[in-house]
Amino acid sequence: MSKVIKLLIILCVFVVTLPIGAAKAQNYEALFRNFSTNGLTYTERRFLQAALAFEGHYVGLFDGDWGRMSREAMQRYTVNEFGSQPEEWHTAMLALSFFERYQRDGWDMRYFPVLKMSLMLPLKTLIVDAPTEHLLNYRHRNSTLAVSVGRHSVATASNLHRYTMNAHSTTEIPYSVRKDNIAISTATTRDGTKLYTRSNYIDGGWSTIMVSAKSWDLNTLQAVSSSIAKGNSAPLDITKGGKLIEVVKKTVAFSTSADQTDIEPPRTSIKPDRKRGSGSGFVVSDRGHVLTNAHVVEGCSAILVDGISGTLVDTSSEFDLALLQAKLGDSKSVAVFSASPAMLNSDVTAVGFPYAGLLGGINVTRGSISSLKGLGGDSNTFQITAPVQSGNSGGPVLASDGEVVGVVVSKLDATLMAQKGGDVPQNVNFAIRGEIAKLFLAQNQVEAILSLDNVPLAPEQLAKSAANFTTFVECK
Repeated sequence: MSKVIKLLIILCVFVVTLPIGAAKAQNYEALFRNFSTNGLTYTERRFLQAALAFEGHYVGLFDGDWGRMSREAMQRYTVNEFGSQPEEWHTAMLALSFFERYQRDGWDMRYFPVLKMSLMLPLKTLIVDAPTEHLLNYRHRNSTLAVSVGRHSVATASNLHRYTMNAHSTTEIPYSVRKDNIAISTATTRDGTKLYTRSNYIDGGWSTIMVSAKSWDLNTLQAVSSSIAKGNSAPLDITKGGKLIEVVKKTVAFSTSADQTDIEPPRTSIKPDRKRGSGSGFVVSDRGHVLTNAHVVEGCSAILVDGISGTLVDTSSEFDLALLQAKLGDSKSVAVFSASPAMLNSDVTAVGFPYAGLLGGINVTRGSISSLKGLGGDSNTFQITAPVQSGNSGGPVLASDGEVVGVVVSKLDATLMAQKGGDVPQNVNFAIRGEIAKLFLAQNQVEAILSLDNVPLAPEQLAKSAANFTTFVECK
């Protein structure tokens, strides 16, 4: 077991065994100072770079050098997650987010002696596929990530890069590098698959690593491609007794002492950042009605739906639903609701606009319905494993036939669960049941379109259909 696993398991135990008096006696002022890398070791800075890459904010080498790219990535992370500039305690939250992935999939560096190169792989959930003529092939069990590696002649390496460039079929210009000792090619295929191919000239031959993933796993692809390094790269780890683990411990201790009388369930709405004020919604009538969450439009002085001025028709604090109306014209289609309730373990897709301004458009994630009731047996919601982030609130949850079965509303607070239960939850998110959404619409004289067709759609077709009725909601 690695040092990271040992230290953070100790931390989870620390959460539930820390004496109250000891927690209250500590000085927590330092947690709220502006974030500084002073005191962070090379290993800790590298660990945070990997965490930022998985969050979609860092595209660069895991080199431990906290330069401009790292500073800007940290700022994007804290602004989007916490609505503020980086503070010391934010590094604790970032470290715990990466630990969740580490624990679930075993993400760490792997050295390939034949290539004399290293890259980050999900070692616990890595599937080894049959080798091809020139490549060893791997894929990730929990995502669309695929990785191929090989040692080649210049002719074979050139063919692999030519293959990558020829696969490109969008109007955007693919990234390409050609130097004496390195070649990099990228592409986006017609179905949205991202390709990344890198070859390094080492000891008389070309070591090639090819990475691919669907668009919804772009963060994972970018994290893996950022990890590629010549030589035997050190494991992703944190320093025992170092600044980072101490900040994590103190952050958890502060939260524990501050929450001694707090008995609220550890669930958090995926609220829009009030500095940016954005969420998701979807069209439910040909009169321009749009359904979203009440907390998305709470306190707004003005509301925009896809950039068009909208009005608030009604809200329900009980259901956390809001009905908007905007003159969308023919730019959008109307979502179709499933006439039958969602089934346990059925496949679902969450659609919305998380991290608006950073991810650059509509985003889809896939999972399943893991429970037909929400937190504490709440019958208005159900639990999904499809990942959701800030900005997903109010977006539709779709069955495999593209019909609406729910509305994204919240996710389990991983940090509070770690504090209170000694464990980090994995993919525990919640959606308002489609039946509740239809009831709310009926209360506002909006008749939902229903279907019993139940004809599965190809994932690409489902995403295209969803983009036609999913909307970007801005709160001013």
